[in-house]
Amino acid sequence: MWGKKSDKSATQTYVLRFLFLEIVCVVLMILDNSNKIATPIRSTISALTLPLVKVVEWPQRAYNFINSALSDHLQLLQENSDLKQNLSQVQIDLLQMEVISQQNVELRQLLNAKQQLPLQTTAAFLVNLNIGKNQHRIVINQGSNQNISINQTVLDLYGLIGQVSKVNLENSHVILITDQNHAVPVEFLRTGVRTVLYGTGDMNSLSLPEIPQSADIKVGDTLITSGFGGVFPRGLKVASLSEIHDSQGDRSFQQAYAKPSANLNNLKQVLLVWEDSNHSESSEDATQ
Repeated sequence: MWGKKSDKSATQTYVLRFLFLEIVCVVLMILDNSNKIATPIRSTISALTLPLVKVVEWPQRAYNFINSALSDHLQLLQENSDLKQNLSQVQIDLLQMEVISQQNVELRQLLNAKQQLPLQTTAAFLVNLNIGKNQHRIVINQGSNQNISINQTVLDLYGLIGQVSKVNLENSHVILITDQNHAVPVEFLRTGVRTVLYGTGDMNSLSLPEIPQSADIKVGDTLITSGFGGVFPRGLKVASLSEIHDSQGDRSFQQAYAKPSANLNNLKQVLLVWEDSNHSESSEDATQ
């Protein structure tokens, strides 16, 4: 019995306390609404809890900062990539314009050379190279449809390149003067000494193994086509003498080497040449 009375009294005590606290809260709310008596308390509690609020907010602030920084970084990377791509395209366009400009200059030079030569000429472009250890050949974009023929002379702006060795409909193969199987009848411009110039398989060297010891030659002499053999027109610049040695096999001859006048290592456009029939007729009339 005592236990039940004790529990009942305790419950009544809790209810009375709750009602008392409710009344106190209502009174405080009325007083705060009219007199703002809780404002200092709230300010003090807010000041005391501010560090805790900052600590709680820090992860969210850090996340927002990192997210913003990453977004800005990714945007900058994308903009940088776009700018690099645009710059690359501009550089390619400039390079193409430079190539076209250079080709125009070279074509104008070829046209000027064509006007100066007493020969019929036409310009052609390289489309392929076949440069081996001893075999030096190129392919050009002119063929039988453009009236190109076998053995036709081929030049660049500086001198003789070689001759046409094979003709197709729209392209031709040219054997260079440096090919080991090629030979050119030449003469020394200064003295008129005639000999044969052979390819060595080296793009920068030609061989002259058949020069008599008595021949008046010296380093720097210019070699031109002699016209012998009827393949190359006479008077085309071929090479300049670079070395002279005594022949080891036959002391009656000198062993000499020459450097090609043509820029064989950087061929782009060439001139195909054949003798001008009108010029030949006028020359024959003049001699008669």
